[in-house]
Amino acid sequence: MSTLTKSLVMLLALMSVALSMLVVSAFAQQQNWKASAEEWQQAATSAQSQARAISSNAALDKARALDRHKEDMQRIEDLKTELASAQTYVAELERGVAESQSKLTIEQGQVSSAGEQNKLIFAALNQEKEFATKLARRNSELERANIDLTDRVKELTTNVEMARAQVRALQQQLAMGSSAGGSGGLTPATQIPDGRAVVEAGVPSVSTPSTPMLAAPIRAEVTSIQGELASISVGSADGVAHGMSFLIYRRDGDAGRPQYLGTLKISRVDANESAGQIEQSEGDIRVGDSARDEASFAMRG
Repeated sequence: MSTLTKSLVMLLALMSVALSMLVVSAFAQQQNWKASAEEWQQAATSAQSQARAISSNAALDKARALDRHKEDMQRIEDLKTELASAQTYVAELERGVAESQSKLTIEQGQVSSAGEQNKLIFAALNQEKEFATKLARRNSELERANIDLTDRVKELTTNVEMARAQVRALQQQLAMGSSAGGSGGLTPATQIPDGRAVVEAGVPSVSTPSTPMLAAPIRAEVTSIQGELASISVGSADGVAHGMSFLIYRRDGDAGRPQYLGTLKISRVDANESAGQIEQSEGDIRVGDSARDEASFAMRG
């Protein structure tokens, strides 16, 4: 063989080896590409799945967000409605408060006016009370004066009756003297304190009725009391004497019936005050109770 042929054979052998290597390398590269493509395909499939999942989740989130947005908008509308109602209610409350304040101002004015009227009424009532007290005191004084006048009338009536009895007795004496005639007539008589007529010159006497004169009653008030001892507001200047008895009583009201409480036996007499021991006590004797001498009761009944 020639060198050229050998060279060509060697070249062909080298080219065959190179081609084989290229084929092997290409096949290997193809296998790598296939594996990479499969891997990429799997990655793409996974990415698509994830993208679809993400898209689905995003769609769900969007739907949920839209629902929440709708709910929020509805809630906002409800809150706006409630706010309008609350504002209306607040406005009504403010009007009510304004009206209440106006009424309160008016009522305070009325209360102040009523207070002034009450003060005037209380002042008038106090004046009426004072006037009523004065009237009661005056009525009491008038009643006491009326009692004294009644006693005085009784006393004067008794004196008139006594005078009439004396006149009748004198008329009888004159009639008896006229019937006797001449020297047998009566001579002037002299009246002595015991009420008997003594005829002078030995002429028989004719007795006249002897009626004691009534003394004015002695009235007093109890000024102090200690146990069984009591003092009254009259003394020797009023005619009180040692040993006199005073009846103590109390009236139920100005015109009430007197209530007997006991008897005071006088044992000490001053000019304007007397004192003694309480006898026959039948009630609670207090300062201010009335007293009257027992003799005037006994003679007038």
